[in-house]
Amino acid sequence: MSPENGVSRGVKVVIGTALSRGRDLRYVVVDVRAGEIVDDAQGYGYRSVQNAYRAHGYTSAPPKKKQRAAAQRKVKDWCVAHPAFMADVEKMALCALKDGESLARADVERLLADHGVELPFSVGVLMRYW
Repeated sequence: MSPENGVSRGVKVVIGTALSRGRDLRYVVVDVRAGEIVDDAQGYGYRSVQNAYRAHGYTSAPPKKKQRAAAQRKVKDWCVAHPAFMADVEKMALCALKDGESLARADVERLLADHGVELPFSVGVLMRYW
């Protein structure tokens, strides 16, 4: 992976001559070693070099990074759907911070029981991504 753009060094973006029409240039991702097209936006080509690199970077990202992003979205959506619970968690976290402590899992689990709410993920995931 190159540090500048997060894309593996074995690919480059070139103009797809078969997909371009006149001034409407389309770009494809090509494997440098094999010379084969790796990604062509489902046969349409990308409108810019940046979009091609961005799409390839996303599709070639390790699964763990994709799972982390999905977990973050799931937690954020859940937090938005339960504003009363989250307000109480934030109050509890502020009080713990003022006392020089950190919010404990047991405290969050107790709040969940008090509110009668169940998490679709673990308390640890909530505390990590909230």
